[in-house]
Amino acid sequence: MLCAMTARTFLLVVLAAGCGGSRAPAGAPAAAATGGAASPAAPAVRSAEPPALAVVSSAPTVLSDEDKRRARAREPLAAAVVDAFPNSNGLFTSLVARWSPDGSAIVYGSLRDGMPEIYLGDPRDPAAPPRAVTTGPERSIWAGFTADGKSILFLRDQKGDENHAIWRAGLDGSGQVNLTADETMRRGEPLLPRRRPGTIFYAATVATESGTYLYQLELSGGLPRRIYSQPLPGRAADVTDDGKEVLFVEFHADDDIIVHAVDVASGKARRVFPAEGHKASLSSPPYTVSVSSVAYAAGGKRILISTDRGDHVELVVLDAATGRELAHYVDQVPTAALALSVSPRGDRVALGVDAGNHGLVRILDARTLRVVRDVKVPFGEVKVGTWRDDGRAFSVLISLPEQPADIFSVDAASGAVIPLRKEVRAGVSSLPALSVAIEDIKSFDGLIVPVNVYLPKVESTRKLPVVVSFHGGPTFSAAVRWNPFTRFFTALGYAVVEPNVRGSSGFGIAYAMADNREKRADWLKDVAAVNAWVKAQPWCDAERVVAMGGSYGGYTTLMAMTRQPTLWRAGVDLFGMSDLRTSIASASAASRSAWVAEYGDVEHDAALLEEFSPMRDVDKIVRPLFVYAGANDPRVLHSEDDAIVKALRTRGVPVEYMVAGNEGHGFDRRENKIELMTRTARFLEDALK
Repeated sequence: MLCAMTARTFLLVVLAAGCGGSRAPAGAPAAAATGGAASPAAPAVRSAEPPALAVVSSAPTVLSDEDKRRARAREPLAAAVVDAFPNSNGLFTSLVARWSPDGSAIVYGSLRDGMPEIYLGDPRDPAAPPRAVTTGPERSIWAGFTADGKSILFLRDQKGDENHAIWRAGLDGSGQVNLTADETMRRGEPLLPRRRPGTIFYAATVATESGTYLYQLELSGGLPRRIYSQPLPGRAADVTDDGKEVLFVEFHADDDIIVHAVDVASGKARRVFPAEGHKASLSSPPYTVSVSSVAYAAGGKRILISTDRGDHVELVVLDAATGRELAHYVDQVPTAALALSVSPRGDRVALGVDAGNHGLVRILDARTLRVVRDVKVPFGEVKVGTWRDDGRAFSVLISLPEQPADIFSVDAASGAVIPLRKEVRAGVSSLPALSVAIEDIKSFDGLIVPVNVYLPKVESTRKLPVVVSFHGGPTFSAAVRWNPFTRFFTALGYAVVEPNVRGSSGFGIAYAMADNREKRADWLKDVAAVNAWVKAQPWCDAERVVAMGGSYGGYTTLMAMTRQPTLWRAGVDLFGMSDLRTSIASASAASRSAWVAEYGDVEHDAALLEEFSPMRDVDKIVRPLFVYAGANDPRVLHSEDDAIVKALRTRGVPVEYMVAGNEGHGFDRRENKIELMTRTARFLEDALK
């Protein structure tokens, strides 16, 4: 559901996409490999739904023994793609890999044991088994070394509730202690000043308040000290080496973002960017219209800010004391979002270029912003991490369609990309090959909508069923990358298409804002244009096109099923909003504030929110729908999913409902991913007959 801020997002969301290959797993119907009719004749819905005259319930679907058997037939394939783990902990963290102070170890996130956890690795021996720092039962999403290198700090929440606490542990995971057990809050990633090793700073919010708070915490003990507060959503972006000043970002809207410098001693803030009186908007060039990334350089004497000027993106260097612009850099990809990481010595900038459907990496001179080197990375999703303390290398995350996300070191002098991990992922080699392309679709008004296309390489000329997978956000994008759902579904003979419809990031701020408020009607027309394009392709079975997505992508699926009911053969809604007004009203105060520009105000724009809510037209859904929810979802209430399910059951529309009792806004746990994959595969076999 939510708003953009950092290189890709401000309020991060979990995506759910479809995936696959060309060979059916053992026990699967042969026709599935080529996209033909799957399995012998079966009823449209095999699940044990309530009889027509029974009291209609919104309880999770209870599968019949036959349905369980059919789902189990898909488990070997689902396990293969899930166990081909990424060395990444997903969208809720900036963690790529961080070095210990002496460079002898790295700390990173991985799903290797079935949950997002933290691991310690040896960069000199990438093939050596890592040491688990955290082992659950809850996820851990971010980590970093303390200045003495003897401990690791990490973030952990409970059952996906996103109330992250800051923990400390020994390098072997021993002696874990919650440093912030004083209050339940949503805490951001801590900042660690280099020359103040016993202190950390972090931003936090509470659900009942719209503001954001900045805290200081001494690692030696004691309660956190609140330094600063602001009435709007925001985040702590960077801290000076001496810990005397923190860059704090204030979010009004995608085109109205302000950067403040907060004096730690006094708690007073001064506006850094844009200049006072200059509201960031498309109508006021040359002022900024967005801020993607912010960092200090030269010991806090300079500030680097990446920004979108409307017709191009650039990086600027400001004098920290006066705000005077000292240098600027305009990227050759005019619509990208720029993420920056400054070297410890302040002489180099690792620049991540998010071009929406792929990433690039450049090394700049931190003073002049001259390009020192373009780093050669493969075409895929690329994320810049942090620098080694000696400034000779920085980390990057690379994810490719046929290679799970992994971590690498980039040599600052040569640009060489060197693996930090060499993993054995047995399931990857067993998966069929993919054909991957990026296509451009012309929408109703001539706007170009980029789409990622994943096709199984099959010998048969038979037309394929298609999963159109919509990303979350809305201000996010689908890069060409590894996705276990994409690999799963293409292996079953589906084509998977990922549209970056208007509202997506990485294609310019105007494109990202082109679906706001009333303009969501144009976004719906993009969805229809994608449907029409897909059905016109020679590889598509036009009678078997499925809408699928998670979070905002789930909302997109529900809107497609209600507003374009005959265009889609079936839908898969993963924790999507069904009623904008109730969703926004139940969200945290900070989220409600952030979403006004995107969706509308919950009090003053009730008619607008109803107009673009799936529940308004739920009686128009006529095709089968699969609904998944996490019981502890803090972003989309469980009742949102219940309401859709109950409405469809009342009318006898085929609907299957899966609820994971130990998940939040997504599906982190191995067993839940496998169950979700196998159940959706069986559901679609029936729905597409």
